[in-house]
Amino acid sequence: MKPQPECAACVLRRAVFEANLVDPAKAMEVVKGVLQTLCEKFDETKPSIKVWTAVHRKVYDILGTDDPYKELKRKSNDIAMEMFPLALEYYKKSQDKLRAAELLAIAGNILDFGVSIKDPEDFRRKFQEILKEGIYHDDTEQLKKYLKGHVVYLTDNCGEIVFDKILIRELRKYVDKITLLVRGKPILSDATIEDVYYVGLHKEVDEVKTTGIFAVGVDLDIVPPEIKELLYSADLIIAKGMGNYEALSETDLRPIVYMLRTKCDPVARDMGLPRDVNVVKLYPP
Repeated sequence: MKPQPECAACVLRRAVFEANLVDPAKAMEVVKGVLQTLCEKFDETKPSIKVWTAVHRKVYDILGTDDPYKELKRKSNDIAMEMFPLALEYYKKSQDKLRAAELLAIAGNILDFGVSIKDPEDFRRKFQEILKEGIYHDDTEQLKKYLKGHVVYLTDNCGEIVFDKILIRELRKYVDKITLLVRGKPILSDATIEDVYYVGLHKEVDEVKTTGIFAVGVDLDIVPPEIKELLYSADLIIAKGMGNYEALSETDLRPIVYMLRTKCDPVARDMGLPRDVNVVKLYPP
């Protein structure tokens, strides 16, 4: 996906959010740094993640931190684990287990600070609202054709990964092997391998790998060759969240299914969908 005009204002707001998490006194320095980076890197002909990765690298350097979201991520994981029994009950009572598991995994996608919610407590209220909405764009029936063999599952936010457990357990009914792929280094509120072990998600899959890089989503231009080979050899890729969509939507990786909530207009437009809806969208070979 290419960057859109609204994206510049959005990434600037998020940068200020990050500054206020770490050191509000540096907020103006962060703003100046982001504006400079946007002037240098903003290019509507290149993938948007190239710009966002450069911006967040600049912000983290100014703030002198490797992970401004560290405390929020831990709190998100804790709140999600507290809510997990309720999510599991919802799944068990559902007649269509696969769709229920998908919806739970998508509902967890709203745990995205600076975009969907202001703090982890806000998540408790919105989670139930998302479940009531159901899946707006639903390619589940078509997806079943590709649920076989080796699935690579690309995670997104902390907290959200707790609810991924239920979907991964459901996928076990269909596939032979599941590889979990997480961010190589902390960026935004995205899960790293430390978060996966903290919530016990590693117990649900056959193997856990990281991208090995600091990047929004999965940047195929710079990931290690073995990760690129992993993705191209998969029978199916399940990609959670908008960051993974922005990173991979213009690649030739197929089949791939995006499970997310359209939390911004640019992503919604690019997918041909309304904003603020739950999505299971398959891109077949």
